[in-house]
Amino acid sequence: MFKTERSHKEFQNHLFFLLNAYYANDHFFRTVFLNASIIFKTFLTDLVPVRDILLPTYHPRGEKPWDPVCLFRSYWLMCQYGDGGSITRWVKRLKSEPFWAIISGFYPGDVPGVGTFYDFEDRLCDFDSGKRVERCTKMHKPLSKPKKKLKKNQKQPPKHQGVVQRLVDRILRDEDKPQPERADKYLQQIFKECFVLPSAERGLLGDTANLAVSGDGMVLATGASPMGTRDCDCRQNGIFNCSCPRRFSDPTANWGWDSYRGRYVYGYSNYTFTAADSPYDLPVYSVLNQAARHDSVSHTTALFGMINLYPEFNFGKDILDSAHDNYATYDLLDHWDIEAFIDLNQTNKGNFKYDPPVAVNEDGVPICKGGFLMANWGLDKKLHRHKWRCPHVTRKSFNCPIFNCTDSDYGRTVHTKPEWDNRIFTTTPRGSHKWKNTMKKRTSSERRNSRVKTDYELENDNVRSKSRWLIRIIMRDAAMHANAWLKESAIAPKNWITTWFNYRAA
Repeated sequence: MFKTERSHKEFQNHLFFLLNAYYANDHFFRTVFLNASIIFKTFLTDLVPVRDILLPTYHPRGEKPWDPVCLFRSYWLMCQYGDGGSITRWVKRLKSEPFWAIISGFYPGDVPGVGTFYDFEDRLCDFDSGKRVERCTKMHKPLSKPKKKLKKNQKQPPKHQGVVQRLVDRILRDEDKPQPERADKYLQQIFKECFVLPSAERGLLGDTANLAVSGDGMVLATGASPMGTRDCDCRQNGIFNCSCPRRFSDPTANWGWDSYRGRYVYGYSNYTFTAADSPYDLPVYSVLNQAARHDSVSHTTALFGMINLYPEFNFGKDILDSAHDNYATYDLLDHWDIEAFIDLNQTNKGNFKYDPPVAVNEDGVPICKGGFLMANWGLDKKLHRHKWRCPHVTRKSFNCPIFNCTDSDYGRTVHTKPEWDNRIFTTTPRGSHKWKNTMKKRTSSERRNSRVKTDYELENDNVRSKSRWLIRIIMRDAAMHANAWLKESAIAPKNWITTWFNYRAA
């Protein structure tokens, strides 16, 4: 059905024969020698499953299309070594430098055009459902940049109170029902089959029967302008700050707070689960949401998607920061038998208007400053806590020596947590040696985010589409897996590549 349908072994032979044909001389061998690690990565990475996964996106009739395996490999190489991730510049490079065409799987002089790669992006992932042009030409009112600034390293609060609880309730209600088809299903399946599962077989993810994952989000700036393109004549009339509807090249992007950079960013939020026990901080599952979406909301939907995508794995631990500290998340993890390791939110810790109770007796009843047992005023099931009130106010059967410990007629009120509170009384005790060592592994998410943004220069791609951003993010995640295989290999790439030729580097 495709122009070239090679097995992985045939692709390896393709590399051997064409590199020898073009570079087996003392003038050009240096190009191959300096890029030995790149050749070795493509030589190791079996992308044949891409063909079967993307087959439903191709029509059986008409001219034979380019092999999706070669297109994926070339796009993957572009995201690592291309000039700013530009497809136009990459195609020019494929045409002018035979080396990149050969290791992509093409023949020099016979490479796909720019439009073929754009069409391939839509086959991998299309959140616009084929209506990108219509969405980009539709008029929208501009989104104003939020004025309230947060502190550096402070997370943006959820926009809607209780949204995580409502989301968890919906998941628990509908988890056994057929789920709607995801726009990124082919891309996620390719990442799983070609990169995550091979890393698991190499033992690079940790124990997949009790897999520990760490989740975190990062905000990235899109290449589109938040101001849009005007169609009105306000500027000609001297009105330069109008709110008339405009066209946006990336209409699904919005403003979100970047806690690391300490400023608002117009773009998206990428939420990723990494294997916490992996020595290479390897990503397992990655999604893209609007920049304004809170990490706790992104975590809930991403966790559900990851569990459905990987029935081969048993997830045993979920390691998260304090942005995920809510009862709904604990309940969801308990439902799936995943042990929660979540930092407590310290926002209101130690902020007492009045002095706290003196002590709590062996039955868990607080003792007030006057030395009396406080009155039990019921259980708040929503907040998982017992309420206790001042005995002097509630009973009025004795005289309290310090009856004026509060200026409220309601009396002093304190709350205690029951022992079944899964947030406070976790399976692994908070503060224990095991707890601290496990929480240290959460930094694997931060290191992954740093590599994708800094080492792979993600934001230099400057693209304008949710689909294209997710594709390029997962291409970087895939590169992390291939680099890990390279480091685990006992073969030195430069020594290996010289065995193919009769020449040595100059």
